[in-house]
Amino acid sequence: MDIFKEIIAITDSGTPCVLVTVIKTIGASPGKKSFKMVVLPDGKTIGTVGGGDVERMALQEALKVLKSEIPILKEYDLDRLKMECGGSISLFYDFIPPERQLLIFGGGHIGHALYRIARNVSFYTRVYDDRESLKSKFDALDFVLCNFECLPLEKLPQSNVFVAIMTYNHIYDYAILKQVLKCGKSFKYIGLIGSNKKVEAAYKKLLKEGINIPDNLYAPIGLDIGAKTAEEIAVAIMGEIIGVANKKEVDSLRKLITRKTHEKR
Repeated sequence: MDIFKEIIAITDSGTPCVLVTVIKTIGASPGKKSFKMVVLPDGKTIGTVGGGDVERMALQEALKVLKSEIPILKEYDLDRLKMECGGSISLFYDFIPPERQLLIFGGGHIGHALYRIARNVSFYTRVYDDRESLKSKFDALDFVLCNFECLPLEKLPQSNVFVAIMTYNHIYDYAILKQVLKCGKSFKYIGLIGSNKKVEAAYKKLLKEGINIPDNLYAPIGLDIGAKTAEEIAVAIMGEIIGVANKKEVDSLRKLITRKTHEKR
């Protein structure tokens, strides 16, 4: 059970891993059925599938699975590999993604509604705001009192992080967007709330400052479902985020139109 505790700690930190499990062995394989090994992106391993050449091959295959994110089952003929033990061994490589994290910048009505929905669909959710009066609306560990113009982004995980920007002031929205795009982190999704006019203005400022508009920027944020209330808008945003998380096509037409409009200028 200790190896599963290690996996939880790894994925909670925002790091993916691969769990390699011995499924079947024939002959005198060094690895026995149910042996397990966890492989991290930096090549670090926890546990064992038998050591030696088998483990070296397993490590290389696991690193490939980390890139593809697709679990696989592989059988190795140890006689063909000229290993003295002989026989064969079957290994299952299971990709385990990091915990999905949603960062909401702005804890107003829409931010609060989005926070409630996100937690119900298994996103670890944290809300950033500069208004201490909002703290009581959220669980204590989920609320970060901050300065929007100087965010602590360097401590964020490197992967599986989603961002929703929706403060009470478009100046702060742009300041946050700029920091998010320049912090060096690889976000799965960046959503910016606002009208088409506001988004167009933000894109124009980004390009003027030499900041490229990435494909993972969704603005205006959310699917176009005719949402009116804060709760409906939160549903539209969460739907878009889930679509991106599950690698499904989502409605990014408004973003595309806005970008093409600017490119013509």
